[in-house]
Amino acid sequence: MRPPRATAIVVTYNSAAHIDNCLRHLLEAGLTVRVVDNASSDNTNALVAAGFPKVALISNPFNAGFAAAVNQALAETDTDIVLLVNPDCIVSPTTVHALICTLRSDAGVGITGPRLTSPDGRHAVSAHPFESWFVILASRFGGGLLPLSLRRLLCGGRRRAAYDASLEPGPPLAVDWVSGACMAVRTSVLRDVGGLDEGYFMYYEDEELCLQTWRRGLRVLYVPAVAATHVGGASSHDPSWLWPHLYRSLLRFFARHRSGSYQVVRGIVLVRAVLGVVLAVARRPGREMLANPRARAWTHVARIAFSATPLTLTAASHGNGALTCTSSSRPSANAPSTGSASSRR
Repeated sequence: MRPPRATAIVVTYNSAAHIDNCLRHLLEAGLTVRVVDNASSDNTNALVAAGFPKVALISNPFNAGFAAAVNQALAETDTDIVLLVNPDCIVSPTTVHALICTLRSDAGVGITGPRLTSPDGRHAVSAHPFESWFVILASRFGGGLLPLSLRRLLCGGRRRAAYDASLEPGPPLAVDWVSGACMAVRTSVLRDVGGLDEGYFMYYEDEELCLQTWRRGLRVLYVPAVAATHVGGASSHDPSWLWPHLYRSLLRFFARHRSGSYQVVRGIVLVRAVLGVVLAVARRPGREMLANPRARAWTHVARIAFSATPLTLTAASHGNGALTCTSSSRPSANAPSTGSASSRR
């Protein structure tokens, strides 16, 4: 099998436990590999520098965020295809070649993504419809409060179809968006949209990129015949750090693309955050707020939802904030949808 001419971009943050396995598989596939480290406090930098001399390493003095780090590596990339790969994701040469070949065989495809599995073999949701306020209500608000069967019923047929497509191998399938844990993208698409949108510090930049790809008349294909193993949440397990970024990005996506339902989503997030604080305190009575990470996380989310406005959320944008979009056969993010978000990186 001839090595592909493509570049893998990996953004690390305290990824020492996983980066070795990730990079070995990418190099085995014959890829050029660029790592951007976002000021890790473990020895990620040292591991990459010492163990992988063929990998181009950029070390940031501060955490610039996922999108900004990808754009740093993109500026130095000269291949026509880029693979965005999380450091806790293992991508076999077979999967790499399938994603690249699918792109190169059809000029109408802009992004491809594989089926994702966990290390113990369980299927992860890898393909998604664009989100709607109703899905936010059912999945985010009701995530831990409603039975799974009821959440699936409330989220509608498109979400269930996307979940079902993630379970078994099959032919390539056009979907709204695929997970940024592992995706192959035409470099021309990334440059045309101005790189990943740096207004998202983390989360939702994958859904945004896929939306902009569809708006340029190119398809996003899910390729379930091949798989990648994704640990998920390997860089941090602290909800007080992760959840505020998640919900700010969620609100930003709706402010940009679903302005009509933004206030509804904002209200849903605010109520969920207040309820989250109450439940977190009730489950651990007597603990100070600083010693209760879930309470701290929901408090921060509530502050974001209370103070956020569409103007402040959309002001910080990189490249693709104002676009002249072409039509495509897929629904835009402004169209009614019963789509859903997946577990984010």
